[in-house]
Order: sequence, then C-alpha cells, then structure tokens
Amino acid sequence: MTYKLNLIKNNGFRKSLTPISGNLSWKDSIDTLGMELSFDIARRDDKVEIGDKIIMYSNNKEIFRGIIVDLGTEIYTKSITAFDYAFYLNKSKTIVQFNKTRADNAIRTLCSKFNIPIGRIVGISTPIAKIYKDDTISDIIKDILDQATSTLGIKYRLEMREGKLFIERYTELIVKPIFKSLNLDVLKNIGGISKSESISDMKNSILISSGDEKSSRVVATAKDNKNISKFGLLQDVESVDDKDIAKAKNIAKNKLKELNKIGEDISLGPLLGDDRVRAGRILELDNNLFGLKGKYLVKDCTHNYHNSIHTMNVTIEKVI
Repeated sequence: MTYKLNLIKNNGFRKSLTPISGNLSWKDSIDTLGMELSFDIARRDDKVEIGDKIIMYSNNKEIFRGIIVDLGTEIYTKSITAFDYAFYLNKSKTIVQFNKTRADNAIRTLCSKFNIPIGRIVGISTPIAKIYKDDTISDIIKDILDQATSTLGIKYRLEMREGKLFIERYTELIVKPIFKSLNLDVLKNIGGISKSESISDMKNSILISSGDEKSSRVVATAKDNKNISKFGLLQDVESVDDKDIAKAKNIAKNKLKELNKIGEDISLGPLLGDDRVRAGRILELDNNLFGLKGKYLVKDCTHNYHNSIHTMNVTIEKVI
C-alpha cells in the first residue's frame, strides 16, 4: 500500500493502522476550510477513539494530519472520519477588534492568540478596521481575505498543511498532475468530463453605495456595456462604510471582474490520482472537445484509494 496511516494517542502511543485499513478517501473544497479524511479499519483494533490523532503519508510525504471527530462501529469494522486542525478554527468563536491593522498582521494576531502554527502568510496590505463578535476564527479570517480581494483584486487560498496554516495566492499554486507509477500526464488521460453553463449568477453592473438607513448615495460604479447589450442588465449593489469610500472604485472594478462572466460547472473524473491536486490549486487544460483551454481553479477535490488504485474527481472553474 502506497499510503500509510498512523494513529497517535494523547499519551504519545503510536500505532500503524495501515495493515487493517481500507476504503481510504479524502476531500476538500474552496468553500470550506479544512480537509476531511475517511477510512475503515477492522474492528479487532479497539485502541482507536474519538480525539485521537491521525497522520497519513504517501511515499513518506505527509498528506494529512488531523483529529478523529466521528467514529462508527459495526460488527466487523469501524468507520473513521477525521478533520485537519482547521476543525478548531471552524468551531472556536472569539471577540476581537482591529483598528486599521494590515490584513496579514491581523491574521497573525489571531493565530498567536489561539496558538495556531503558521507555515506561510503572504503579504496582504489591506487595512482592516472592524469589530468581530461571536464569529468563528475561520469566518473572521475569511472576511479579512474577502476584504483584501475586494480592494486588491487578488484571491487567496486558506488551508492547513502539516499542522500549519498557509495563506497563499491562488496563482502561486499551479499543479501539473502526474500519475507517477505509470508516468502519465493525468490531464491528457481524463476519464470523463461534464460541463454546464449559466448566467443566473452573472452581474454586469456594480453599484457601490455609502450611507445609512436614512440616506444613501452611489459612490462608485462599474459596468460592461457590451455584456449588458447581449444579456440585459444584471445589476448588484454593495455597501461600504464612509471610511472606505476611497476604495469604492477599486471594489466596484474587482467585483465586476469577479461576477461579470458566464458561470461554468465543470467536473473532471475519474482521473488518475496525484496527491498534489487539492482545492485551491490551478490546473492548465487544453481540451478542444469541451473548449477547455487555459488555467482552471480546483473548487472541490475528492481522492479515493481502493484496491491499490488511486483516483480523484474534481470540479473546476475558469480563472479570469
């Protein structure tokens, strides 16, 4: 078996679960923080408990590190579900105030407060001035990154790797998947493709307003007249605080760039598996049959390892 599963108890006891494990699957999504791992083991091993730690390796490289959060028991097997340490960011709430703090420093402050190890946080200059109450740590970080994306037009990926938090630009995470055992280019050997298109979420005109419930005014606009003449007016309105009026033009421009497009729902799979492919990575495609050419963001990724065969299924969207 290429993959190895190690159990670590809170008292430091370690045990390999590899010989008694099967039905290995792991998945993640850009819409949720964290990776989920699931597998079965023979029931004869009763040392596995909720709260134990699991580390998964592939060819001695760590793929997953997390905690068992769900445990099911049947006559002959146990089914185990573990989440990486983003589980704690998703479940813990706090109260915190930032006063024009750089976005990257605000995130570091949160990590320090909750003892979250940092792998890498790219520089993010957007000033954050906001009070967060009764929000989870993950929601606070996501909101900070959303503010940065609105003002800078840069998308960021938030994830845990080897027990540490990484925040990086999507553009830095390009993967060219290879099925190593056969040295095959995965994207030239796609098992199946499905594609659907829709304008239901398209916005070709953006208004940015400022004010309160009694009075409001438009402080910035951005629109695509060519797109409007083709599809009709599809308008969205965003509100900003008075202190952010200076950013309104950039926010309108970046929001239009994000929403002024035909939505695509593209699924690839089953594909031959490559551990490096996960949500937030960029794949480069050249498929004339479905008109897929250029860079595509992995929105969701599910890996499966059954009968010594590693496969994966992904959903992707075009990178604008």
